[in-house]
Amino acid sequence: MEQYILEHLINSDSLIFEVIMIFFQLILEMKSTGKLFYISIPVAIFFSTAVVWLIKVIARNINNTYEAGVGFVIGSFFSFVTTFAAVLFLFSLQFTEPVVKVVIKGWELSLMANTDWRDKTFREAYENVADLKTENGRQLENFDSYPHPEQGGSSIPTHSEKAQLVATNTYLIAAENNFEKTMPFLSWILTAKSGTAKSDILNDMKQHFSKNNSSYLVSDAYKIASDRISKALLEQSGRIMIVGSILVFITWLLIQIIVIGLISWIALRSIKENFSVVKVV
Repeated sequence: MEQYILEHLINSDSLIFEVIMIFFQLILEMKSTGKLFYISIPVAIFFSTAVVWLIKVIARNINNTYEAGVGFVIGSFFSFVTTFAAVLFLFSLQFTEPVVKVVIKGWELSLMANTDWRDKTFREAYENVADLKTENGRQLENFDSYPHPEQGGSSIPTHSEKAQLVATNTYLIAAENNFEKTMPFLSWILTAKSGTAKSDILNDMKQHFSKNNSSYLVSDAYKIASDRISKALLEQSGRIMIVGSILVFITWLLIQIIVIGLISWIALRSIKENFSVVKVV
């Protein structure tokens, strides 16, 4: 079940689907601990029941002859379910860090295995480096032994520091954009910044060229980029608890306001209808 959720979470770019999958992942993580999960269930039922009771009290205060009908049942159901889910979610936020670790690690592995992303990013990096010119208008790097990716090329000449910077930035930006596209909800809360990735890749390049004069393997670049971005994201996992709590509370409050408003309107309409009947009689 956990693997199913993780795979669909990474492969989907739907914001709503991502929120639902993260919620289920948090619940599963909480359930694995046992004790807290079984404490949260009765607490959630208590608060959900209390909210429904409060809505009924409000309706009765507006109209003391109000009888619960279909509208009340539907509204109470939504209030109960949303309150129940909100309480469970707030309890499960304690397990944000392990869930974020699993999700982001899954994204990193997915990125590494994404051949379309790798091919597209490599081609973009190749062309960006090829566009670099010297003051005389010549190519900065010698591409004689480096065919274009469409012709089977698999490496980029990055002997100059400028070429190294361009290739590095291309991979970092592509990795950050992939996270924003793949994880729209998490990317809204977190910031997919590369952290020390740029300096780490440049240092790795320098060490490589100090030993030999061959081209730098771009696979090393995206491995470092995804790894550093993952670490930077994990350091921000605490923000999910804060932002998540605020979002859940605001969403829950809006739903309750809508439900109370609708039921109050039904109660007021009932008064008007009863008054009309009395007036006719």
